[in-house]
Amino acid sequence: MGMRKEIIDALFYLSVILIIVNVALLICNVAGVAYPVVGVSMQPKLYTGYLAFAQPVNISQLQVNRSIVVYYNPFYKELVIHHVVGRVDDGVIVQGFNKLTNPIPDMNFTSMKPLVVTQSMIRGVVVFYVPFIGFFILKPYNYMVLLFFVGMLVIKMLSDKKITEDSKMPEQ
Repeated sequence: MGMRKEIIDALFYLSVILIIVNVALLICNVAGVAYPVVGVSMQPKLYTGYLAFAQPVNISQLQVNRSIVVYYNPFYKELVIHHVVGRVDDGVIVQGFNKLTNPIPDMNFTSMKPLVVTQSMIRGVVVFYVPFIGFFILKPYNYMVLLFFVGMLVIKMLSDKKITEDSKMPEQ
C-alpha cells in the first residue's frame, strides 16, 4: 500500500505543478507577453507548441530578415507570428519562413498586394522562444492538463479515504 500511495501522491503533486504552470502561461498570454506558435508557416525556425515571448517594439527598430513579430492580421482576425521581409514607408512586410506554405508575403486580400503591417498592428517582437510549453496554452492540451488534475484529485481523495478506512479497521 505504501508504494502505491507514494506514486499517487507524486502524480497528484505533478498535476498541481502542471496546473500552476498552465495558469502562469495563460496569464502571460493574456498579458501579451507569451504567444503559442500554431501551424507550419514558421518552420524550420518555430514549430507548433513553441511558446514565443515578445516585447513591445517601435516599428523603426525592426530589421529585415532578422526580426520576428507578433501582429494582428485583420483578414484572419487573429494574431500571427511571422518574420519581417521588407520595409515600406508606413510599415513592414512579413512572411512565414516555410516557402511551401508561405511562398509569398502575407497578403492584403482587398487590394491583392502585400499586407503592410503598421505599428498599431504589432504586438511585439519575439525575443526568445521555448519549445513545447506552448501546448499548455493551446486547446485541447490545456483541457487535458485540467482533466489530469481533476482525475488525480479524485484518485488521491479515494486513496486517502481507503487508507483512513483501513487504519480504522481492527487487526485480525
